[in-house]
Amino acid sequence: MKFYTAGKIWHAPKFQMLRDALGLPVQARWIDLDNESDFVRNRKGDLWQLCLEDVTQSDFVLLYSEDFEEEQRGALVEIGMAYGVGKPVYAIGRCKSISPNGISDVAFTHHDLWTWLDTDDLLLGAMLAMNLHHNRYFHNRFAAIN
Repeated sequence: MKFYTAGKIWHAPKFQMLRDALGLPVQARWIDLDNESDFVRNRKGDLWQLCLEDVTQSDFVLLYSEDFEEEQRGALVEIGMAYGVGKPVYAIGRCKSISPNGISDVAFTHHDLWTWLDTDDLLLGAMLAMNLHHNRYFHNRFAAIN
């Protein structure tokens, strides 16, 4: 099992910690890129291709929003990528971009592949998502057999 982490660039060290210190199966090469590198600053198409490859090769996307004032932008594209290839999205936390307001009910959060996790904690959320995904996978495999 591998999962893609989506969230603000300043959360990259937390995603690295999940992978490097805790050994969780994070598949997100963007978290290792220097934000000031030529690749990030001048090769946006290649950067998005890298993200698409990682989303596609992952079993699910883990969206992390730490603060309500955060505005997800790239993560919204990554959610669309996940839906496009049939991958679930597990969401930790809430922010403006994924919360209903007077002009939007954020319809994409009502998709069958979307799951709100009942925590704001990144590590707990990652563990919950892996457990839910494991159960979803085996439930679907068992249902296909019967």
